Amino acid sequence: MSAWRANDNAMSYELRRDQKLGANLRRICRKQVENALQVVSGEVEVDDSPVHQTRKHLKKARAALRIVSDQIGRGLFKEQDRSFRDIGRLISDVRDAEVRLQTVRQLQDITWRQSHQAFRETEELLLGELEHFLAAFAGWQKEAAARLEELQKQVEKWPVDDLDCKSLRCALQRAYKCARDAFTLAQAKPTPENFHEFRSQTKRLLYQLRILRPSNPLVIGALFDELNSLGDVLGRSHDLHFLGDRLRRNDSKPSEREARALIAVIDTSEVELQKRSVDLAGHFFDERPRDFGNRLSSWLQQWIRGKAPNVADALVCKGDVLGLAIPKRR
Repeated sequence: MSAWRANDNAMSYELRRDQKLGANLRRICRKQVENALQVVSGEVEVDDSPVHQTRKHLKKARAALRIVSDQIGRGLFKEQDRSFRDIGRLISDVRDAEVRLQTVRQLQDITWRQSHQAFRETEELLLGELEHFLAAFAGWQKEAAARLEELQKQVEKWPVDDLDCKSLRCALQRAYKCARDAFTLAQAKPTPENFHEFRSQTKRLLYQLRILRPSNPLVIGALFDELNSLGDVLGRSHDLHFLGDRLRRNDSKPSEREARALIAVIDTSEVELQKRSVDLAGHFFDERPRDFGNRLSSWLQQWIRGKAPNVADALVCKGDVLGLAIPKRR
């Protein structure tokens, strides 16, 4: 199944033809704030943890916010972005503990089938840490809800009525360039910090592409799926490094033998995942930022005029992404 179908609310995070571009971005960001507010208020059930779902909505809102940064002005943008970031930080320790526990459980399942390594001491340790953070931040929902309600009012006042195709193209082109530059740096200097930045920039571009999907569903959908696969690989690598850092700390940890075995698995897997991410990214980021921006702009302008996407684009633009092979003439 395409990654586009993974979320029942996908349509709410896309442009609509019956709204101007500025109104679209305001609606999209406001909806993510509303979704986060519903999660923290317990109004909706979530498949994952409330902490994870809340942070996901906040990241999507920040991606939409960045698109309109030029229109709302640097001062307001920084203020709004800081507000979103601060809400996420309310629960960052809880989310970090969740990730570490989820990662060791995934490794348990894999290594048990291969070598009967269970890492039970590590699981018990991390479960205890998660329970500690959940107790320590038990009131996070109330504080987050108050801040989200205030953000709702602020987003509604965004001065974005003059947002046009050029502004939107420039924002997406910048996002693509930032992700491309982060990839180049991670490839040249493969440090965990550089790969973390590469992951962050990739995730932002991913969300922004999703917003533009209606302008050319086939091609942008394929680009989204490819970038989503890259993000998954980078995410796995990041989670492994995060767990490894915890095991290397001098405070409470499992037995030395279990820690060494787990760290060996983490280090080997992290390097392999980084290599895979470089292979995937090399394919995606082979286009110049200006060319990438111009393609998105042409699709968006056609869509606004009510024209259907060009079939030729689907056949030759990123044809290898779509699995389309153009036969050579004999």
